[in-house]
Amino acid sequence: MNDYEIIQKLKRREEDGLRDLMKQYSGYVAAIICNISQGILSVEDVEELSADVFLSVWNHAAGLMEDRPLRPYLAQAARNTAISRLRKRGEAALPFDDDIITLQAGENPDELAIKREQTQIINSAVEAFGEPDREIFIRFYFLGERIEAIGRRLAMNQSTVRTKLHRCRKRIKGIFEERGYQYE
Repeated sequence: MNDYEIIQKLKRREEDGLRDLMKQYSGYVAAIICNISQGILSVEDVEELSADVFLSVWNHAAGLMEDRPLRPYLAQAARNTAISRLRKRGEAALPFDDDIITLQAGENPDELAIKREQTQIINSAVEAFGEPDREIFIRFYFLGERIEAIGRRLAMNQSTVRTKLHRCRKRIKGIFEERGYQYE
C-alpha cells in the first residue's frame, strides 16, 4: 500500500487506513524514538509514544497532503513526541538542532561561540542538501542509523549511500574552508 492510498483512507476516517499506516511505519517510528531517546526510554515507553504518534496522525489526517510522503511527517512527529517525553522526565537528550551548547570543563566563551557557529554552518548545509542526501545524512549522523539500514530503507545500494555521505561531508568541509576553518 502506498502513502497516497493510506492518506485517502485516513482522510475518510477509515480505521483500515490507520492499521495500514501502523503496519507499514511502526518500525520506522519506533526506531526514531529509540534513536532520539538513546536508550533512556523503556520498550513500553517506546510503544506508547509510537501509538501517540499514530493517534496524532489520525487526529490531523485532514491536514495531510496526498502528494507528500508520510515519512518526513512521521519522523518529525516521532522526534517531537520523544523529546517532549524526555523533557517531562527531566532527561532530555539534546537533538542536533537545539541551539543549546553547554560549556565543558576547560572551555571558554570563545570556544562556545565557535561551536555555535559551526553548528549553524552544519545545520544550514544539511538543510540545503537535496533529497535523498539530506535524509541519508540525518539518518547516519543524527539518528545513528547504519549504512545497511539506510540502504534498505531507501532502496539504495550501500556503496551509493557511502558515496552520498562522502559527498555531503566534502560539501560541508568546503563550506567550512570558505569561512576560514582549516582541517587536516
